[in-house]
Amino acid sequence: MPSTMADAVAEIESFLDTGIAAIKGLIPMIWVQSKTSPVQFLVGGVAILLSYLLLTISPPHDPSEPPLIKPRFPVIGHLFGLLNHQVNYFSELFARYHLPIATLPIGNQKLYVIFDAPLQQAALKAKDMDAQSFMVDFVPRIFGVKQGTVDKLLGKDGVHPNIMGDMEQVFKSALSGDNLQKLASTTLATMADTLNDVDSKKGTKIHNMFLWLQSLLSRSTSKALWGEKYNPFKDHQVIDAQWDFESHLGPLVLGVLPSIVARRAYLARNKVQSALLSYFSARHYETDASTSYFIRARTRLLKKYDLPDNELAKNEVAITLVATTNVLSTLFWCIAEIWTRPDLLQQIRAEALLAVFGDSQKALSGEDMGTRTITIPATGLDTKCPLLASCFRESIRLASQIVTARRVLKDTMLTDPVSGNSYLLKADTNVMMPAKVVHRNTAVWGADAEGFNPRRFMWEELGPKVERQRKAAFVPFGGGKHMCPGRHFAFTENLALMAALAIGFEIEGLDRSKLKMGDSKRGETAKPLPGLEGGEVVLKKRKGWEAVEWEFSC
Repeated sequence: MPSTMADAVAEIESFLDTGIAAIKGLIPMIWVQSKTSPVQFLVGGVAILLSYLLLTISPPHDPSEPPLIKPRFPVIGHLFGLLNHQVNYFSELFARYHLPIATLPIGNQKLYVIFDAPLQQAALKAKDMDAQSFMVDFVPRIFGVKQGTVDKLLGKDGVHPNIMGDMEQVFKSALSGDNLQKLASTTLATMADTLNDVDSKKGTKIHNMFLWLQSLLSRSTSKALWGEKYNPFKDHQVIDAQWDFESHLGPLVLGVLPSIVARRAYLARNKVQSALLSYFSARHYETDASTSYFIRARTRLLKKYDLPDNELAKNEVAITLVATTNVLSTLFWCIAEIWTRPDLLQQIRAEALLAVFGDSQKALSGEDMGTRTITIPATGLDTKCPLLASCFRESIRLASQIVTARRVLKDTMLTDPVSGNSYLLKADTNVMMPAKVVHRNTAVWGADAEGFNPRRFMWEELGPKVERQRKAAFVPFGGGKHMCPGRHFAFTENLALMAALAIGFEIEGLDRSKLKMGDSKRGETAKPLPGLEGGEVVLKKRKGWEAVEWEFSC
């Protein structure tokens, strides 16, 4: 293994330069042999064409730019690697070359990939790194909105200002203070209803824990966002269509004949948009008092940009999707890891009981709790239940495989705040920052970085140096001014739900041998592989807790 960056680069250059030299030498031989038959002529022609492309269209590389990783297969090798391995391709490159940042030539273009956590943080804070450029490219394709709509929202139509500053204020107001409290309270109230509906004797049979949580999160979150009376996701078929869209939207990115190439996602998207169109056309966001501040304020702002209802419906497909997609997977994996470890579950149960009652031993003694209402305080569980919070962060670390993208607006020098090394990033070049690479880096997380360690985020046990290092390498929510605004909301609702489950319920039948995490395809959080969601389970009330009613306070 190379001991330094220079050694790695030298090995890469040596290997690939040898391959290029070999291709150069083969060109005249192929030309002679190609004359003997049409097949050989075709093969020879393709080889010559690829050789020509390799030697002529590769983008120029400045020595000040990040080190160059040439593709093993000429010209389009990196493209094939990304298509074949998705986000794992970045992990494979890092394992092979151990570079903090690299340049990947793809055809006559290039891509910068940042593998190092401190460099990723520096890039996320850089003012000349732009996230909006990708909206222009992909939003019309994925959600079907017109290009003119995107131009309006980004202030590119010559009439409207860029909406992003005002939209950031909407997020800030909606996800803080009383507005956040109301959102969390409504979400958790629906979850409490589900827990209280569990049969006291038989429990609730769950054929697929992942799909059960998917339904629970969709119902509770959409009700909190869109209101109780006219919630467009009240119809379970609309919820199913949303998840069908999410699972199959990949081909939509191509932007070519979506009704054919990505038909399943296209039809599912149409169903969700139809439900939203009815909602916006009837102005239910104004007439239903239970509608969240977020939806009301966001819709009013978008209306200022002269969006017709059909374009508004297309654009807002993303709202419930973004609010639930990543939360679902991390919640599932946290429950799976805790409830398949009896000793860990007991520790978390004692911790949660202490947070709620102030005395865990009495509640753990098996005493019948009788008929009573128990209130779980959702706020403050992060500090009151540090082991539970550590497990949730650890689940996020393993499941989060996002790839944060930026585009360089102008030539920029990016400096590693730790090593002091600087790299030239050229204007109009895309930058990718894969979370999976930094989340699995053994230099930061330890030799067991690929596995689940429930105490990995117990800061008091680790010391300030390790805490700083790991916090810098924990990037599931992006960073800079584009950091996920809903992260605190998600943390609050998930810890509260798991605290209630730990205190008052058993999940019987969850089988570790039937659990396996799949790989992310597009940079989303990792789902379980089909058929490996833990098997059929029964959610049962614990002995002595059968008559308890549950509620949450925020």
